[in-house]
Amino acid sequence: MIQTDKLVQFYCAQYKTFAKKKHKKTIPETGPYPKRMQRLSKELLTIHSPKIKQPQLENYHRQLRNLSYFVYRDANPIYIMQFETYLVAELVRLDISSLRDEEPELITERFLNFLYQEMPLAICRRTLKDLCHQYGQFGMRHQIVGMVPLKPETEFPQTRGMQRHFILHVGPTNCGKTYHALERLKEASCGVYLGPLRLLALEIYEKMKDAGIACTMLTGEECIPEENSRITSSTIEMLDMEQHYDIAVIDEAQMIADRDRGHSWTRAILGVKADEIHICMSPAAEEVVTHLIALCEDTFEVRHYERKTALVCEQEAFVFPDDVTEGDALITFTKRAVLDIAGRLEREGIRASVIYGSLPPEIRRRQIRLFLSHKTKVVVSTDAIGMGLNLPVRRIVFIQTEKYDGISTRPLNIPEIRQIAGRAGRFGMYDTGYVNAMGEDARNYIAKRFDQPEPVIKKVSLGFPHVLLDMDEPLNAILKIWKSVEPSAPFEKISIDEILFLYDKAYKARKEIDGFEDKHTLYRMLTCSIDIKNRDIVDLWLYYCKTYTADVSLHFPSLIMCNDKGLMRYETFYKMLDLYHQFSTRMGKISDSERLNREREKTEDTIMKLLAKDKKDYIRTCKYCGVTLPVGYPFRVCEKCYGHSPYKKI
Repeated sequence: MIQTDKLVQFYCAQYKTFAKKKHKKTIPETGPYPKRMQRLSKELLTIHSPKIKQPQLENYHRQLRNLSYFVYRDANPIYIMQFETYLVAELVRLDISSLRDEEPELITERFLNFLYQEMPLAICRRTLKDLCHQYGQFGMRHQIVGMVPLKPETEFPQTRGMQRHFILHVGPTNCGKTYHALERLKEASCGVYLGPLRLLALEIYEKMKDAGIACTMLTGEECIPEENSRITSSTIEMLDMEQHYDIAVIDEAQMIADRDRGHSWTRAILGVKADEIHICMSPAAEEVVTHLIALCEDTFEVRHYERKTALVCEQEAFVFPDDVTEGDALITFTKRAVLDIAGRLEREGIRASVIYGSLPPEIRRRQIRLFLSHKTKVVVSTDAIGMGLNLPVRRIVFIQTEKYDGISTRPLNIPEIRQIAGRAGRFGMYDTGYVNAMGEDARNYIAKRFDQPEPVIKKVSLGFPHVLLDMDEPLNAILKIWKSVEPSAPFEKISIDEILFLYDKAYKARKEIDGFEDKHTLYRMLTCSIDIKNRDIVDLWLYYCKTYTADVSLHFPSLIMCNDKGLMRYETFYKMLDLYHQFSTRMGKISDSERLNREREKTEDTIMKLLAKDKKDYIRTCKYCGVTLPVGYPFRVCEKCYGHSPYKKI
């Protein structure tokens, strides 16, 4: 830290500059300024440094700023001496005493030059502590810009040394694009499939095994190794960036724009070490993907595909449950709504398979098998059906045309409608697929959009560069500053909201977490893929953070750790089992694989039994009178009860 005298001189110079500036507004003179100086001087001398708060200190900065206008304007040497010797010097003393930890080390000549050039006169209205924080962010920002390549494609120098060739398979759902890519993958001596879902990775794994090809399956939650395997089927996050492949398949690449996971597709396209790379995508992603390939100076060819079956929107709006027919998939957007619809169907004697996001992948498969074997007549699903689930669906029916996207409830957009509607009319089973929606307004909304071209994707998601973990600053500060640095087009930063949420949880317990100060270790913990909305899961994650060094293995989850009831209790327990495996793998702990598989199977069986039971209890009813609410009704109280409610707005 520089000498206090130099800091006082800097303050005085800044106040003097302020006083000599032309001001748009006249600074009011609230009484004779010498008396104000005397009163303020006594007040500053009586303040106990550690107890002063930043807003109070900031107020003193502003009071001195206003006084400086009159002191330097009148140029009375006695008052100037008193102002600088007593008032400014005391303010500097209070400012310095408010600094904590390593903040005093930032007060250097370079810091003062920064204030002089970048933030002139800021010291006249803001505290030294506040400006230290601003300077720290400024320094971190410059350091980050210096450490991270301006061009993301240059982060993979070994890959840039290769001559890769891309084959882009572009087309809508049900066009066979993935089939052609997989046929080529079967010929690989060392190949990899990279998809968005564990369910898809498992499906490709089974297809390869059925074709007599040794294949390993790898996801964040499980690994099914195969001796002498030449193909790895995995979720895209599990890509081994060091392994050299002769053929790679990257599926569902339109997800490259996803704000949470899209960076994994960007990373794979820019960095996968493969001689031949097949990318399957919707037409909306073609332009941006070819741009990425051009940045890498690799070669590519494009193969366009047309849908193999016609897709038609029915003329008459769907009526529930009268119009339900075998082979339908009814689409809604919450788990509660899925179970509600399934319960109403069962009341009409129609058995239904259910699919929703929090359902374990193996349960989704079993529900699909029930549909394939005609043990259930229809499927009730969230938009989980739109990603890679090849079901023999004749018709897609939108029970709802709005969804909550984590921020607000909004109408479905064209890509979402096309992705879901495209599942109707599976090739080889139907000549035509049909689309409909419940209610005339909803049908018209879908009819206008289901065959419209998707908006072209303009942005691709960019992940956090691990090289920044070597910086000295706290991880949350690094993440926030990195997020604020604008990348070059077409890149945009991933959402870091979930990481920061978990950081706050870990920070509060930092004294109990071995390795909290090691940013590489901490980042591995924070990037565990968990449901942060489930309190039991977050609690178990935090418990593992605190105890992972206590033994060679983590504490195995127990059902009594789940506070939910019924179906949700077992879904939560399944997530705990996934977290146990994932955290063990990330932190190098020994996991009890046999027990894990056993508990998973038991939990899957229990969930299936619960789903097979009478679902009438899931039908939504008025919480006051118990009458069944209309399908898709957004409130918990019927109109009649609401009309008699004392809370009704007049």
